[in-house]
Amino acid sequence: MTVPVIELADLGLLRSTFPNMDFTDAERRAALVEACSKDVQAAPGSGKTTLLAAKLLLLAQKWPHEDRGICVLSHTNVARDEIAKRLSSHAIGARLLGYPHFVGTIHAFVNQFLALPLLRSDGESVDVIDNDIFAARARSLLLRKYTLNAWVKRNLNQGPSAIDTLRYEGPYLKLGWESGKLPGEGTPTYSQAKEIKDELRRRGVFRHDDMFAFAEKLLQRFPDMINRLSWRFPLVQIDEMQDTSWEQEYLLSRVFNASVVMQRYGDRNQRILVSAKDADKLTFPKVHHLSVTTTKRFPEAIAATVRSVQEHGEPVAAGPGDGAPSPVLMLYETSDATRVIAEFGKRVLQTLPDEVLSQGAVKAICARKQGTATGDAGRHLIDYWPTYAGVGMAAAGEECIFHLLADHPAVGVSQFDLHGRVRDVKRAVLLTLRRVGNTAVADVKDASRLFHKLEDAGVDCTPVRSLCHELVIGRGHTADQTAWSGTLDLLYSRLNPLLPAGMSRNEFGSLPIFNVPQGMPAGALNSNECVVSLGERTVCVRIGTVASVKGETHVATLVLEAHGGLAKCFDLEKAIENISYGTPIGPKTSNTLKGLYRNLYVAMSRPTHLLCLAMNRARATQEQVDALVAKGWTVVDISAV
Repeated sequence: MTVPVIELADLGLLRSTFPNMDFTDAERRAALVEACSKDVQAAPGSGKTTLLAAKLLLLAQKWPHEDRGICVLSHTNVARDEIAKRLSSHAIGARLLGYPHFVGTIHAFVNQFLALPLLRSDGESVDVIDNDIFAARARSLLLRKYTLNAWVKRNLNQGPSAIDTLRYEGPYLKLGWESGKLPGEGTPTYSQAKEIKDELRRRGVFRHDDMFAFAEKLLQRFPDMINRLSWRFPLVQIDEMQDTSWEQEYLLSRVFNASVVMQRYGDRNQRILVSAKDADKLTFPKVHHLSVTTTKRFPEAIAATVRSVQEHGEPVAAGPGDGAPSPVLMLYETSDATRVIAEFGKRVLQTLPDEVLSQGAVKAICARKQGTATGDAGRHLIDYWPTYAGVGMAAAGEECIFHLLADHPAVGVSQFDLHGRVRDVKRAVLLTLRRVGNTAVADVKDASRLFHKLEDAGVDCTPVRSLCHELVIGRGHTADQTAWSGTLDLLYSRLNPLLPAGMSRNEFGSLPIFNVPQGMPAGALNSNECVVSLGERTVCVRIGTVASVKGETHVATLVLEAHGGLAKCFDLEKAIENISYGTPIGPKTSNTLKGLYRNLYVAMSRPTHLLCLAMNRARATQEQVDALVAKGWTVVDISAV
């Protein structure tokens, strides 16, 4: 037998390993014992990643092969890490974290087994695979492409996004773009766009999408690779299938032949990260799929709100949470939009005790980061938080170490993301070593492998570890010019053995990667966190986009109204009717409007305890407000506070 069969009698193992999860209901049992290729449509907060990890544990106990493995794919590192964490807590499950198995993102799988082997065999270098870095460097090169730059300036609705998302498509590496549009082949603008793409390829700068094109090129050159990978991985489990693009789904369907058992988990209603291009070709979930409808995350008051914007599948059923606070609608006047997040923080402190706040994050999220829409405030994050910061880049499109090492405002005040701080510090060290030409890290893309690679090269990592420790726990690295100079002194002294022979402190400090962003004095760094105090209690409200919190669970979530670009309307203004009266999404609703509803579905299904919505007072009718109050909602006009 290639793939072992799980029987109901095997489920007893899960009681001790997953004590907080109940697998006794028929829906979850059916998913656990399914042995054929099948899709599982699961509600938000239903524990689908935990369900997948539980199934993997049962499979690991029975896995009969030493040189054939289970391939576990996810769309994000967050889900991958959660699966790995669950498996590593059990001796049997930990076996799946090494050869012959694979647990990682779809991108990591494509890179490891297909794209990077091809690029290396063809003698091409890979410096970084990152969409934001690619976009910044492409914009930098655009300035010297005068014909293309002029066209982009004349076509602001199509050109900029096309430049940001230039990619290779198919085995012949045809130039394409994920969003926006450029003129066709043979035009000067197209030719100059291709020059930008090819120049960044020569520099080793790629987008994630590019790796799928190189993977297709490898399959075309070595078609037997399909049989080899299908033999190596007779069972494939895919998490977050709703976020898989058509290009990714198509490639996976080609990589694995019909002999492979493929089981896919996801929630079609949370499909917000997939480009509209070819979305009609996506097959998840296929007919006769299994369903898990009961959430473990939120109570009925939140479940009812989530159902009001649900497009597909059986209605989400509520989980535990009797006595949870009622949802809140926060109304604001246009002039008070920048007060909304702080007022939400106060509401959180007034509503939730410290015992609850210690269980998770408090976040304010919006579907759009920025935009060109006109009208009253409430269009995007910048309206609510004008200093919202994106990925730190220097003027020439390089990542900015100044940004990576700057203090978070919550340091010393409230809880903050220490894991993210460690990641940023390691990234800063990696970029520094890359910039000075250290060969030991030439092919390192993920900073988490920094020490591993240095040790493989025979480097004594003690000074580097000490440096990272000081940068993580220290404060004020970018507080002023003197502090920034001292930070560069620290980097220079600790990394000196790894720098080019004879490099002086002045040469080191003059590297462009250490430049302070133009127009931003040290200490004036933008922040994506709002620290709110009420009496002696404090809460840190983290601010981001809806896409950035996919897969997360919060104790409290503020959903900020946004203006949908293509839909040309405000999301909550459209959805408040559904939320107030419980009316379903109409069958004639346009695809662009459905996209707004999916974003709201994701956003409103994050919290375990408190859900707040914020919208401009001018866009909510009194009848809608009264209907919400009648349903038990709390309505607050912050302009009257």
